[in-house]
Amino acid sequence: MKKTSILKSISILSLISGVIFLFSFIHQQKEIADKVFLNGKIYTVNDDQPWAEAVAIKENKILFVGTSASVKDYIDNETEVIDLKGKMMLPGFVSGHDHLISSNWMKAGVSLFEAKNKEDYLRMIKEYAEQNPDEPIVFGYGWNKDAYGGWPTAKELDSVVSDRPAMIFDFTIHDMWFNTKGLEAGGVTKDSEDTVPGMSYWRRNPDGSPEGVGVEIIWLDAFIKAGAWNPEKMMKESQEILYNKAASCGLTSVINQGLITPNLMNFPLFKEDMRYSFELLDSLDKKGELKLRTFQNYVYKNANIDVDDFVADAVALKNKYDSDKLRLHGIKIHPEGNWNSNTSLMLEKFNNVDSRGVSGVGKDKLMEIHLKSNRKGLDVHVHVDGTATTRYTIDAIEASRAEGNENRNVLQHYFWTHPDDHQRVLDMKIPVNTTPLFGSDWGGQAKDAYKFMGEYRVNNYYMKYTELPVHEGHNLSVSADVPSSPVNLLDPLFSVEGAVTLQDPQNEESVAFPPSQVPMQVVEAIKAITIYPAWQARMEDKIGSIEVGKYADLVILEDNVFEVGLRDIADIKVEATLMDGQFTYKKSETPDMSHNTKPNVSLPKELGCCEHGQHHHHSK
Repeated sequence: MKKTSILKSISILSLISGVIFLFSFIHQQKEIADKVFLNGKIYTVNDDQPWAEAVAIKENKILFVGTSASVKDYIDNETEVIDLKGKMMLPGFVSGHDHLISSNWMKAGVSLFEAKNKEDYLRMIKEYAEQNPDEPIVFGYGWNKDAYGGWPTAKELDSVVSDRPAMIFDFTIHDMWFNTKGLEAGGVTKDSEDTVPGMSYWRRNPDGSPEGVGVEIIWLDAFIKAGAWNPEKMMKESQEILYNKAASCGLTSVINQGLITPNLMNFPLFKEDMRYSFELLDSLDKKGELKLRTFQNYVYKNANIDVDDFVADAVALKNKYDSDKLRLHGIKIHPEGNWNSNTSLMLEKFNNVDSRGVSGVGKDKLMEIHLKSNRKGLDVHVHVDGTATTRYTIDAIEASRAEGNENRNVLQHYFWTHPDDHQRVLDMKIPVNTTPLFGSDWGGQAKDAYKFMGEYRVNNYYMKYTELPVHEGHNLSVSADVPSSPVNLLDPLFSVEGAVTLQDPQNEESVAFPPSQVPMQVVEAIKAITIYPAWQARMEDKIGSIEVGKYADLVILEDNVFEVGLRDIADIKVEATLMDGQFTYKKSETPDMSHNTKPNVSLPKELGCCEHGQHHHHSK
């Protein structure tokens, strides 16, 4: 053999040996996962790799996304291996709008959602009061003036509770019904002033005395004066209940759209409540017990609060709390009430009253808060029920962008929007959050829509959110808005079903509403509870999809969202939820799902299960 041929053969052998060594070295250097999920139907919400079979995680990050065969390279005898057995995995759900820190105090006492008429309401309250004779105040929630047959009165409530105060929240949690002793305990008299006449006010008898209902949270001070508010006890209990419920629904993150306490309109006291809420959540985070990434917005509702002082306090909180687990995110402006109590500001008059509604914050303040907040790096989210408030908010967003501010200001609710302004939202790609349930025929909403606004506006102005996802680059999230939704409807899949059917998932007889809208597609609705709200929270590079390097926030479902019927989506149960790589909820606390179990690699475990605790009252 010639010398050159021998040398050439040696070179080829050396190259092959080098390649083999390199691959062997790379294989040896692969990280070993703490947990591996395999044999699943994993929808990643990553357009570059929509589906996978397996996910490996190490500590709090996703290490691998791919096939069940390939994931074995990340497994050793210390890896916890869970066989999904065909179950569906999705990114952990993200809520773009709920109030989960301290709102459960509004759900005390008797639930009235099942009542059909005045007689039902009064009977249920009477029965509850008789069964709970030692409660100093009789609480309840869920009344609806349409089902009741008009606005309820103190005299009517006296007929079933006369021995002690009674305070009953309506189904939106904006209005409260008092009996006479409740009004007295709260210091409500003929001389009590209305905060914003026509929006936040006491309904009155002809002589000016209080009739029995406080509209649009004017009742807050009365609630405190009556001795009903115990912040440390009520906020702590509320947070624990709601965060546990959220985890059981697959939620791993929330944009908390304003802390709800009775001190909402009293800035010095509300600042104390805000600080306590962050201290409470921070203490849980330090102990490894915080079950939701919490991005909290500082709510502005009292127009008498100086904007500079308000923004400065928000910045101070953001400087102290600005992690991927707990953050002061931005500002939430709540300028008006609800359209179906004629307390939202419209461009045109309501059909049922000679009024355009009222704003408690006003056009100029909307502009001022946007500009001053955005300049400080704070995003602004605005409660927009009425067409005028929506227009003025778009104007403020446009002005801020013209200054060069790159903020992600979000329109919250987006109920009634003039067609010209809807086009502006599309053109400017302004992000939106909404609650599909509120736009359906739930709770008489459809009847109210025709009564309050008329058929033309129902068909051309109402709940246009479903048109947004079909426009490239547009961002839309859907969520429950607890406590305005009952807490048992917190499940993001409930909102998904509402968005893709335009029906109330609880009601088999529900009819799609509004009739002029086309429902969302399931793919877009899934994005609206994952990657889109993650973007609104400025976390899209870390959560909202299943990708290598992102946080291990995951949810496992018993059924495939894409395989069940559209009217069955809300009934899908959550098997398990992980946030930051740790289980925050497991449907079954069996040895198979134990954190401490270290299975043999050859014996992958099956995902356990138990009761989810969700009630949709939905039969198929």
